[in-house]
Amino acid sequence: MQIRRLNPAENPRDAAAVQPALRQWRRDYMPDLPPGGEIRLRHWCTAGYTGEVVVFGVFADEQATEAYGMSVCGYSTKNNLDLTWADVNVTAEGRELGAETALFEALLRLNLELGRKRLAIGMPQTMVPAPFVEEYDGRLTDTAIMSTLDLDTIDRAQFEAWAEPSAKNEQYTLVGWTGRCPDELAESFCSAMDAMADQPLGEFEYTFDKYSVDRLRWNEAEIDRLGARRYVQAALDPDGNVAAFNMIGTYPDEPTSSEIWDTGVVRGHRGHGLGLRVKAAANLWLLEDRPSTRMIRTYNNNENHWMLAVNRTMGYRPRVDFPGYEFAVAG
Repeated sequence: MQIRRLNPAENPRDAAAVQPALRQWRRDYMPDLPPGGEIRLRHWCTAGYTGEVVVFGVFADEQATEAYGMSVCGYSTKNNLDLTWADVNVTAEGRELGAETALFEALLRLNLELGRKRLAIGMPQTMVPAPFVEEYDGRLTDTAIMSTLDLDTIDRAQFEAWAEPSAKNEQYTLVGWTGRCPDELAESFCSAMDAMADQPLGEFEYTFDKYSVDRLRWNEAEIDRLGARRYVQAALDPDGNVAAFNMIGTYPDEPTSSEIWDTGVVRGHRGHGLGLRVKAAANLWLLEDRPSTRMIRTYNNNENHWMLAVNRTMGYRPRVDFPGYEFAVAG
């Protein structure tokens, strides 16, 4: 096996080398979900505002032009300075040949180079157990649940009713935008996004970076540069501040699917049904503006009972669990 550092975000040849393996990986382990496109791959492999990304591909030998799979490893330069997090996506054929363990060991070496002590890896339940989990004493820390909503089956009248003001939230007004957040909402939107920092993460120890207007504008510019599009549906309190929001991401080369990137309700505004209201309104907006969309994906920690309950009420159904493992990195 040969490990290569790749840059699919900027190098079309690198993207072409791993894209077939990612499609096959999806067919092998989540066959009922559509494959991801090139823009999603570039977005996934792009460094963050206060973070870096390293991408490894695993190949049969030096002559191979198509990989068996890849790993994207991210780490923050501001918080969680002992931690890296990664995905390991290898085809069933590659797993049988040892490609998965080869990628994992490349991640360990990277952690040693960086001086990081913890490596966190999540994977679909259909890939568990990965051979390296037992061999390297992986510790289960948490589990995320991927759920999907079939937009062809929803009751639009019910969604319209949920999106309307209720006795509990009639003092809030809804506003939506794509692209750049309106300047007058930028500060309170950043504060609302910080509300996600208290979401349950099981036993996984992680400190969320604080949002700032600079970070917000940087993220918006990156999304625009990549050609992606996000829909933000927000609820404003009587003072005009963002109290809750739902953000849906879309890629033009994935016309039938979309994904919830973030949902948050500011602590002082919880208990008013705002999560259900903004999510219902966002779904209706997406159907109107992007009628090709058939499915929305979302991820929630299995301890996030409140948001899971909202999703089940709306018709989201669990599809795949993603257990997360942590590995202690030592010399």
